[in-house]
Amino acid sequence: MKNLKLLIILLTSLCLCGCSLHKEQTEKTSHKTITLSDAQEKNADIKTEPIQEMDLEMEITIPAQFKARNQSIERVYSPIDGKITDVYVEPGSIMKIGQPIVQIKSDEISQIQLEFLEKILEIDANINEMKAQYDLSLANFNRESSLYKQKVSSRAEYEIANAQFLKDKANLNALKTKRNALIQVYQQRLAVYGGASNTIDTVLKTKKIYPFITLRANKNGIVLERKINPGEVVEKDRELFNLADLSTIWLVGYAFEKDSPSLHVGEQVRGTLEESKGKTIKGELSYVSPILDNTTKTLEVRADIPNPHLAIKPNMYAEMYVNTGKVHVLAIPNDAVEQYGDYSFAYVKTKPNTYEERKVQTGKKNDKYTEIISGIEPGEEVVTKGSFSLLGESIKLQEEE
Repeated sequence: MKNLKLLIILLTSLCLCGCSLHKEQTEKTSHKTITLSDAQEKNADIKTEPIQEMDLEMEITIPAQFKARNQSIERVYSPIDGKITDVYVEPGSIMKIGQPIVQIKSDEISQIQLEFLEKILEIDANINEMKAQYDLSLANFNRESSLYKQKVSSRAEYEIANAQFLKDKANLNALKTKRNALIQVYQQRLAVYGGASNTIDTVLKTKKIYPFITLRANKNGIVLERKINPGEVVEKDRELFNLADLSTIWLVGYAFEKDSPSLHVGEQVRGTLEESKGKTIKGELSYVSPILDNTTKTLEVRADIPNPHLAIKPNMYAEMYVNTGKVHVLAIPNDAVEQYGDYSFAYVKTKPNTYEERKVQTGKKNDKYTEIISGIEPGEEVVTKGSFSLLGESIKLQEEE
């Protein structure tokens, strides 16, 4: 009986030892090991560096798009009913102040000029008549003045001639003043509709109407949109064009809810244009929406970006990177982190020609480095170049297994 108990104890101990050995072997082999030949090592051009703690400048990456600033957009409306006769610009045209945009033929402009011609011709006729009267009064006054000095004419006759002369002179001056005022009034009436300042002068000179107005740019900028074509009949207040000053442009993005606490007006922003092959532009956050979109759970943010050469166009896509400060973490280069399936991993050199595939938990990252939360210890040699070749070897081993 005693021997039976000893046998049972011995068998139990052996089972426990076996389980411990199996567990230890499982733990030791939980990392996939890849061994390369000297030729494979050379061909892969593998480089390593020790993982270490460092200060990372952290950034939030936000998909974004360039937009014209609201305050820089000028919408051009038709000031009058009429017909489009000429369009001088196209979308994308670079505009200068005073540059013609569109010409409109208007019956109302014709009516204003006809009305002006009628009144100015009437006033000119009155002026000519009064000029003749004035010349007669002047001649009579000069004659009476001479006779009075020679004591041939009486003082009463002299005073009567002088009074008539002054009256006719005043009436002539009043008509001339009225004429000048009439010209100014009609110049201003035409200017309200975009008529040129010399239009009235042309009508006066030719005695013909010119039923056209030419709208001109009020600011430097670019034509964003053209909404009319030659031959179209337009009504007053119809929108014709959108112009914008793009010397400063908005970069508009929509940040995730989790990033909202880190976004503040004045923070530095870096943008990368999709078609610029990595070229970056810089600016700063000028607006962070106080309201989270209830549907997308995103937050609108805007940055003012200098655009002196107008190289950036509205509706271009970009990545917005917002600097949110430094963190001290254990980190490796981004190129050292590989993705396969649903997990991230990196390769650690354990001895010459031998590498372990380590599953890693990553945290914060910027454009160069990624934080390692677990999976690699400080000081271990991490593959920073050639990890893709090791991934290929790893897949081969998995297929063989």
